Amino acid sequence: MRKVNPLNPFNESPGFPGAFRRVLWTFIGPAAIGIGRPEEPYVPPTHPRCPLCTALMADHVIERNTGSTPTRLHCPTTAA
Repeated sequence: MRKVNPLNPFNESPGFPGAFRRVLWTFIGPAAIGIGRPEEPYVPPTHPRCPLCTALMADHVIERNTGSTPTRLHCPTTAA
């Protein structure tokens, strides 16, 4: 006789879809949430840098638009 898993959320689901989900859940299990240990809160960097040009983000111009126009990031120009 098959032992019913009390954690399976599809135990009461009727019909073929319910049976399929019950069997599938026995193999895949519940969703994997978290990393398995407590995490420290995120601390943002004090002086963030641009991933494109590595200059300080404070030196950049961010052009925020409305509607369907995307937001644009303008990197500072360096004097050559």
